[in-house]
Amino acid sequence: MRILTLALLAFAVGAHAESLRKEEPVQRTLKFTGAGPHTLVVGTIIGNIRVEGYDGTDVVLTATRTTTADNAADLEAAQRDVVLDVADGGSTIKAVVRYIDDEACGDEGEHRRHYRNWPDYDVRYDFTIKVPRDTRLVLCTINDGRLNVQGTRADFVLHSVNGPIDMADMGGSGEAITVNGAVQGSFSAPPRKDSVFRTVNGSIVLTLPPSFAADLKMKTFNGGLYTDFDAQPTAEKQIIAPEKEGRRTVYQVNQFAMVRIGKGGPEMTLDTLNGDVRILRGAP
Repeated sequence: MRILTLALLAFAVGAHAESLRKEEPVQRTLKFTGAGPHTLVVGTIIGNIRVEGYDGTDVVLTATRTTTADNAADLEAAQRDVVLDVADGGSTIKAVVRYIDDEACGDEGEHRRHYRNWPDYDVRYDFTIKVPRDTRLVLCTINDGRLNVQGTRADFVLHSVNGPIDMADMGGSGEAITVNGAVQGSFSAPPRKDSVFRTVNGSIVLTLPPSFAADLKMKTFNGGLYTDFDAQPTAEKQIIAPEKEGRRTVYQVNQFAMVRIGKGGPEMTLDTLNGDVRILRGAP
């Protein structure tokens, strides 16, 4: 239900024509305190989020705020109603785009904005951020946005609605979930814990090192399941506990293909509706 709410919000945000346009740069250097673990939380309604791991200690945030509106009054309203909420100086650093009297991307609960009275403006934030490599990431975008993460080594939670998720040179575990877009990633080290990669409309392609070992749950409706690794089936079908419907007993069947790579390990779920699932062997 939450995904549906976000999808409706995404539709509402892009529903007007552009007239006036204003671009504003944002630059901040943010600092963690404490020994860790450290987490970066970034959320936006419209826009891209690009995060790159580096060998420094600070979070270096660069963003462009692009506001479009039908008239000057709406442009002024956008400046007042939409803010970038930034917090640092702790174990968690946040940079979250917030609409007045509304939830932000990634917040729990229902969005309260009345869609029929949606104002005639859009506010887009495109982020480029450098983080220490061991920073845990929680990233969220809804509309017209790509999530791109490179070179981090900690766990990740990557959520989108209308946009792809791209990962490169990763070393952590977590989840990468979108609705409309591909999920692609390359890993310098295999995920250490259970992980989920999911979309509805798009392929899932992961490249993993030769030492990769895991238990895979793979599923697609319109597409194929492929792997370069030697894989042994662990179950053809998983039957969920039966339910009674009158005199009948109904068995539900989980159609995930269950295979083991190597000696097995963390469970990795790869789930799409329209697209291929590919697990590729990377270079030694």
